[in-house]
Amino acid sequence: MTRARPAASVRSPWFPFRTKQSGADLRLFCLPPAAGSASGYRSWMTRLAPATDVVPVQLPGRESRFIEDPVTSAGELVAQLVDAVRPETGQPFALFGHSMGALLAYDLACVLAADGRPPAHLIVSAHVPAHLMELKPLRTHVARMSDVDLRDYLAANGGLGGEQFDDEDLLSILLALLRADLTVCESYRWTPRPPLDVPITALGGKTDPNAPERLLTRWSELTVAGFRCRLMPGGHQYLYDDPAAAAGAVAETLLDPPEPAR
Repeated sequence: MTRARPAASVRSPWFPFRTKQSGADLRLFCLPPAAGSASGYRSWMTRLAPATDVVPVQLPGRESRFIEDPVTSAGELVAQLVDAVRPETGQPFALFGHSMGALLAYDLACVLAADGRPPAHLIVSAHVPAHLMELKPLRTHVARMSDVDLRDYLAANGGLGGEQFDDEDLLSILLALLRADLTVCESYRWTPRPPLDVPITALGGKTDPNAPERLLTRWSELTVAGFRCRLMPGGHQYLYDDPAAAAGAVAETLLDPPEPAR
């Protein structure tokens, strides 16, 4: 009699680098910025181990999901994220999102909380609060720019490195992906809802014109469970300018979540 072999586990396209940390106290899902990818958080998997099981999230249209079309609607993207993340919420978990990822992380937290699966902590980075999009300092319609204007915008704002500008094929791919992601951001509309009963920490760069401290602190209006704002050296790309410092700040934040005001 031939014994049936157990079915091989199928790696989710949303979590391409998944290696569960046995004994981890917390699972941390990390959402990327516009044109960013899961690999941007890969170093965090070792930096935050073993206490935290870091799960970099891969959105459609990049790296291992290159053949898929990127999603241009925040609502559609969050709905897909909910389906992917919900089965992984059997243990305490937190959400982290940088720039565009902050908007997605917030909406994802709201949906999961309404579903009875709230995160233990929401960390939003380098973005104005979801309910104050009209106050965003740089309100350019980037998604509708020509490729030439979009390249100039990126050059002026440090969005891409020089080697990427030199590779026309790579640049064309990146511009298409960036345009799709910026459409997500520029078409985003906040859904009025009660504040989350989830602690929120807002991180940002001290010299980031896109998310100044005066606006980062207003993420506090979206929670009743405690809030903290922490600024890091650098601008909008502080997360990548000093990955070790950014990962360290996140680790410290997870160990010491903000308490509700008394």
